[in-house]
Parts: sequence; structure tokens; C-alpha cells
Amino acid sequence: MKVTKIRWMRIEGLDEHGFGGQSRSTGVLIVRVDTDEGLYGLGEVQDFLGVRDAIDNIREILTGADPLAIQPFVTAMLYGRMPHNNFPISHTMSPTATAVGPIVWAVSGVEMALCDLAGKAFNTPVYNLLGGKYRDRILIYADRSCPHDIANLEEWRELACAARDDGFRVIKFDLDVTAFDHTEDEWNRAIPLRQLNKIVQRLTAVREAVGWDVELTVDGHMHYDVRDSIRLANALADLKLMWLEDPTPIVNPDALARVRDKSPIAICAGEMFITEQFRLFVDRGALDIVHPDVLFSGGLHETKKIADYADQHYIPLALHNNGGALATIAAAHVAAASRNFLGLECHFLGSKFLEDFIDRGIPLFDNGHVRLTNKPGLGLELNVDVCKKHMVAGELLV
Repeated sequence: MKVTKIRWMRIEGLDEHGFGGQSRSTGVLIVRVDTDEGLYGLGEVQDFLGVRDAIDNIREILTGADPLAIQPFVTAMLYGRMPHNNFPISHTMSPTATAVGPIVWAVSGVEMALCDLAGKAFNTPVYNLLGGKYRDRILIYADRSCPHDIANLEEWRELACAARDDGFRVIKFDLDVTAFDHTEDEWNRAIPLRQLNKIVQRLTAVREAVGWDVELTVDGHMHYDVRDSIRLANALADLKLMWLEDPTPIVNPDALARVRDKSPIAICAGEMFITEQFRLFVDRGALDIVHPDVLFSGGLHETKKIADYADQHYIPLALHNNGGALATIAAAHVAAASRNFLGLECHFLGSKFLEDFIDRGIPLFDNGHVRLTNKPGLGLELNVDVCKKHMVAGELLV
């Protein structure tokens, strides 16, 4: 079996509750890998700067190749290979000479499609290709960012209770927009005391509304310095948060380790990391929870490596998810096959089309969980009608 074609399309629509609680346009890039035996696989890619160029490069290299040689493909694209007689020297190292950025984002989506294809070829779900499942139902944590009117405590309560009443027992809010009406300096990474007090007040309203049996997490989006990350963690300690995510910029494990050493809240980080970066941060003692994303780590197999390495250090796995339903299901297969799994993020509760552009024969969510099936591959197909309705002008249906 050989790869014959790699193609893609973008779909877009409205996210009625996007980042910062404000409506915005959002979308995903869907990629399809076809073979000469009629089998194909579907993947999802984040349509970031440079990703389409990277997919073009992948198409040149992968066309004619064995689609079941998934890990050799990922290794070659991210880390390269030694020059040899049977392969052009120009293809012996990562096309961007680094394992991060657009190339790993593109590889992640194509690898997802190859996993789907391989599962269909072997007539088994992808979680079996990853070692077998520990669980059938995958816990979802709902990212709610903040309400539209951040100064209105009742809106905070309503937003949190709505997620709880929809069956979600883990809910995340974004610290950087929780009280941005009190930001005094947009550059210095500090949290003024007045702003800190408002963050505590608004998240306290959430805690009091949903009760003490619902897990709450918060995301700093890599904005804060070490001093104020520690001060923030201590100020929020009484709310019994599940984790504090990405409080500092993520390029420095020593800085994050200093925060972790003094934080009463577990530190979670790594949504943009590849495997090697997780190794550095775990070995440095900078993390309580690893937080990879199948869209950015290099794909499902690389994410499973991260999960296993964390488990060897008795560190739990939460799965960041910046994608739509296809990426959610792909990540759910990793979650099923990972002993140390805690929860999988969902961003698109305000974007129904990002839930409906795939068809599994069952609803995506089941009381705050994703229920996996025993269908081959990722166990899904595209909903052609939804894709056509939301397809960007000039794109071609995969």
C-alpha cells in the first residue's frame, strides 16, 4: 500500500463564546491521506502561519511511501536521518532544521490521518495501535475562558453553573482575561494588587456557585513573572484548584520550577511542547502535570511517549486541545491508552459546527465525557453537509 494523495480544506464558523468570552470567527484545517488501495485517513491541523507550506513539503516526501510506517515518517520529518544511497540528501534532516514550529504542527495532523488509516487497514481502533485502552469514557474539561461582562459576578456564576449542569465536572477559566479591566501595564508581566483582588473575587464567585465537588482549573497563558505567579497561586489556594496552567513563559524550565517550588497549586504546562521539551521540564522538576496537545506534539504516538515518560515519574497527564471534534476524538484515543490520564480539554462549546463536522453515529459528548467506540481507526467520517456549509471559499472538499 502506498500514499497517492494528500489534500486538505478549511472550514470556518462563529464561536459564540471564544477567548475572552467574546464571539469570534474560528475554524480548522482538515487533512486527508489517500492510498492506492482505496483506504484513506482523516486528520486535523491547526491552520497557523507556515503550516500549509509544511504540508506541501510533507506531500512531496510522503507520496509513494508506506502509510503504515508512521513513526519513521514522524522521526524523519522532525529529527532527520543519516544520508544514505537510497534517499536524497536534501531529505535527510527536518525541512525547517528544527523539530518545532510549523513543521511539527503539520506533521501532527498528517500523523493523525495516518493513524486513522492504519486502524482501518488493521480493522481496529487507534487506541489498540497505542497499546490498548484503560477506559471507554474520556473525561472532558470544559474551557469557559470568562463571561462577556467580566465585572458581573452573576455572569460568572451562570457560566460556571451552565457547564456543570451540562455534565462537565472540570471547568477551566483564563486568568489573563478574568480581570483585564484592571490591567495597568500590558508589558511588565506583573499583577497589580487591585487586579489580583478582582481575580480572586470573581473566581470565588464561581467556586461558591458550583460547589466544592466540581474541579476548577485556571490558565495564565504564559503571561506572568515568577514573583507574581507565586503570589497569584497563594492568593487562589483556598479555592482548591486542580491546577495552575502556564503561569510563566514556557521557554525556561528553571523559572517554572521556581514557581512550582512555592506554589500551593499543582503546576500544569506544555501545550506547545514536543517530546524532548517535556523531558527537559520533567527532569528539571518544573511540572506537576504534563499537558501536551496532539495538534502540536507531533501527533498521537509522540503524545503517548510523553504520557508514558510522565507516568514513569508518577506525573499525571492532562490533554490540551485547541482543535475541533476530530482532534478531540484523536486525543481521546491517546487518553484511553494512557494510564495516568486526568482530563481532555474542549474549547468549542460555543461552536456547534466544530462538534458536528464529523459523524460517529453517537453524540460527541455524554455527560461530560467522550465515549469511544470499537470502530476501526478513529471511528469517524466527515459530515459532508456541515463541511460544505462551512467550507471557506476556494477550498475543495477532501
